[in-house]
Amino acid sequence: MIDREFSTRGGVAYVDSDVRSWRLGYRSDKHATWPFARLRVGTSYLAVSSLFGEFRVTRANLVSISRFGRVPVLADGIRIARNGHDGAVIFWALRAGTVVDELRRRGWPVTDSR
Repeated sequence: MIDREFSTRGGVAYVDSDVRSWRLGYRSDKHATWPFARLRVGTSYLAVSSLFGEFRVTRANLVSISRFGRVPVLADGIRIARNGHDGAVIFWALRAGTVVDELRRRGWPVTDSR
């Protein structure tokens, strides 16, 4: 098993829990661009930290992790939903494929829907 934490900078948007795709549009009152958010991934938790605080997920409260539609030229996103939180968080990454690989290496289930 992997012991070291993976960490990367990116952007973040807090969205309604029913938002599943960029093509369907979304509204976010809380968002920050790169480099004002950080994703940290370990084997037992993942956390998105930003100006809005920390969104922390454990294996026990995870609802889903999925790729989130493409923003041309800028970034891809990873949508994270957890129990006990009304919305979802989208972490925008310049290298979303690397983020997905690191999540999967640590045993986090990521769906490829975009």
